[in-house]
Amino acid sequence: MTVWRLKSSDHAGRTANLSRQRVAALLGALLVALMAGINFGSAQSAPVVTVNAASYTEAVAPGTIAAAFGIDLATRTEHAGGLPLPTELGGTSVRLVDANSTESFAPLFFVSPGQVNYLIPSEIALGSVEVTVTTSSGSTSTGELVIASAAPALFTFTADGRGVPVALTTFDGASFEPVVNPDGSARAIDPGAVWRPNYLTLFGTGLGQATDLKVRVGGIDIVPMYAGPQGSFAGLDQINIVIPSNLGGGVVDLIVSATGTASNAVQLRLQGPASVAQTGLSEADVQSIIGQAVSRARQLNILVTVAVVDHEGTVLGVFKMTGAPATTRIGAFNLQTGAKLKPTDPDGLQDVVVPAEFAAISKAGTAAFFSTQGNAFTSRTASFIIQEHFPPLIDFQAGGPLFGVQFSQLPCSDIKTPNLPLGLAGDPGGVPLFKNGVAAGGIGIEGDNFYSIDIDASDLDQSPEEIIAVAGTLGFEAPGAIRGDQILADGVRLPFVNSAQSGSPAPSFNTLPGVVDARFPIRAAAASRFRTASLGGITGRVDDRFFPAKGSDSLNAQRLTEVEVTRILTLAVQQAARTRAAIRRPLGSPAEVNVAVVDVDGKVLGIFSTADAPIFGFDVSAQKARTAAFFSNSAAGALLRAAEGGRFAKFVDAAAADGVRMDGAVAFSDRANGFLSRPFFPDGINDTLNGPFSKAIGVWSPFNVGLQTALVQSALVRILAGQPVTACTAIPNLRNGIQIFAGSVPLYKNGVLVGAVGVSGDGIDQDDIIAAAGSVGFEAAESIRADQIFVRGVRLPYVKFPRHPNL
Repeated sequence: MTVWRLKSSDHAGRTANLSRQRVAALLGALLVALMAGINFGSAQSAPVVTVNAASYTEAVAPGTIAAAFGIDLATRTEHAGGLPLPTELGGTSVRLVDANSTESFAPLFFVSPGQVNYLIPSEIALGSVEVTVTTSSGSTSTGELVIASAAPALFTFTADGRGVPVALTTFDGASFEPVVNPDGSARAIDPGAVWRPNYLTLFGTGLGQATDLKVRVGGIDIVPMYAGPQGSFAGLDQINIVIPSNLGGGVVDLIVSATGTASNAVQLRLQGPASVAQTGLSEADVQSIIGQAVSRARQLNILVTVAVVDHEGTVLGVFKMTGAPATTRIGAFNLQTGAKLKPTDPDGLQDVVVPAEFAAISKAGTAAFFSTQGNAFTSRTASFIIQEHFPPLIDFQAGGPLFGVQFSQLPCSDIKTPNLPLGLAGDPGGVPLFKNGVAAGGIGIEGDNFYSIDIDASDLDQSPEEIIAVAGTLGFEAPGAIRGDQILADGVRLPFVNSAQSGSPAPSFNTLPGVVDARFPIRAAAASRFRTASLGGITGRVDDRFFPAKGSDSLNAQRLTEVEVTRILTLAVQQAARTRAAIRRPLGSPAEVNVAVVDVDGKVLGIFSTADAPIFGFDVSAQKARTAAFFSNSAAGALLRAAEGGRFAKFVDAAAADGVRMDGAVAFSDRANGFLSRPFFPDGINDTLNGPFSKAIGVWSPFNVGLQTALVQSALVRILAGQPVTACTAIPNLRNGIQIFAGSVPLYKNGVLVGAVGVSGDGIDQDDIIAAAGSVGFEAAESIRADQIFVRGVRLPYVKFPRHPNL
């Protein structure tokens, strides 16, 4: 079998191969054009005219695939059967005499009476060349062409050298997608992220003796990772680039230039619309925010990295002060003394060293993702709601309401794009940004060498990173009425920041001591990746990847249909509209949530978000749904035992020892699964053993919670090492990991598990009631619900509804 070498190098320099059958399907237009002789045009006034076969211009170079047009160029139609290419085909030959009077015969792809496709020899001299086409009948046609050192040209899916290029994208160098849909329309391409780049492989011709080759995409110049022969098709060149992750949405131009010559312009469609809301941060805003933060850092004599993101997580700029630490260390540390509070564990992330900019971006993204028009939270707020007790350090209290949320928005997620390099952060130093009263993004500061949590929330510590972040928000502060410290959860006031505003107007940006990270240049807010939509009379927003709803393609006889998924989503969002939000101002506001439905295998069948649903819940709702579907699946235990060489078998064994079967006999909600994932069992009761899916309190930390962390730990370590990954876990059902706080229920049809619905937004009890409302008609039989199971004498929970839930 012939193998096409795409030379799609990953960070380790590997070469990805694709079978000829798959490449033929993806490059069909190219092969037909070269081998079957699609009519590229009509002959001009000269007896024979030669053009570049990709761009249809006169620009050609050594090694270029060329197309000649004329009359009586062959006595019959014939194409080459393979390599090496013949210099005579169907009795036709193409004789070239170059500027040095050297004669050569061109290798031929295809001949017909009106067209001949041939290869310009690589050894031909630059300058003017005489072309003579001779047929088997003895007739000749002559013309001229000019050979340049380089004539870059890109093949397209239309026969005019314009439009969508013949190109492939890949996240991992192993699986490839064309940039067109099956109907020939441009596919919306995910631009990826710096920590999970998406690669583009272009196909063209005419690179010849190219030097200083660059690719311009949407106005951004890129140096290719690889540019040269494709290796399996004569004259075909290949260019591999990393797609810029900070490009806006919509259609953008792509041009290749080399040795002062530009290729034909082609177009790519990137995810998201092409316009930016007026409330988005401008480039000048980003410079001002960074300048204010750096100015305060200088006053404190602290060297930091500053990151700014927009509301949906696109990085708008990273600035590194001269001498700022390049890395930081993950784990539970005393931030005042630097003492390590928890030991290293093979399933956790304690002591993992990461780039400082990743920590700053995750802090900024946390503040942005948690904040809405009804609440403004910080990374300190996040720290407060993810620990083993709520409030932290208060014994005999249940775990934080968003226990485990830190392992969402991961760089390997297939749901949230863009995502965050370290997931959500609990390290103080991430503060939201509002523009004209509208949530617009976040700022994150990293500089103390620790990426930790606020262990003791009662000491009102003054974090230098937070002081600097707050200073950066001058003029972009969150409205006072919706700050986290104005919101109560279960009667407990949440923290916002411990630092008053101490910023001052920024100095000129070009006077700041440091540099902008070249991977994250200063830019304005990106276009939203969501569009407005309505469902059941409720206005919201959707990502076209997951809406409208679709039916399951599961092979099971019982499966969800498109109509049923739409009904589940509709019932859930209608319940949200009449449910009182828990963590939103003003009081009495309806809950704003993200609702996801998945099938039995974890495939997303639909996601709908209400208009002001928190961004973090988009990823979390899918995690919750997948978790409920997976743990209720008859294959759950077997899949865990088989993954990563049996690494997770200990959690299955621990559950079995507690009488918890993972064979489909129990319908697990996320509240039930989360209850088994706490370091104390029952939840919050000190001096008890950990749940079977958790770690003992001696090694437990928000960076080592048990099965949830273990499932994603390998992928995160590979990502931090610069290696590509295709999913967050080794289990296909759990591509973006699991979630372990409440808000999902499994779905059954005629007594058979068919999927799950997950909800994430304005309070976990609210999430439960909204998920339950969506499941009406698809509920688990009461006899198999998790609340019929006792573990160590304790009844497991299933769902919990808020008191007086409706408005």
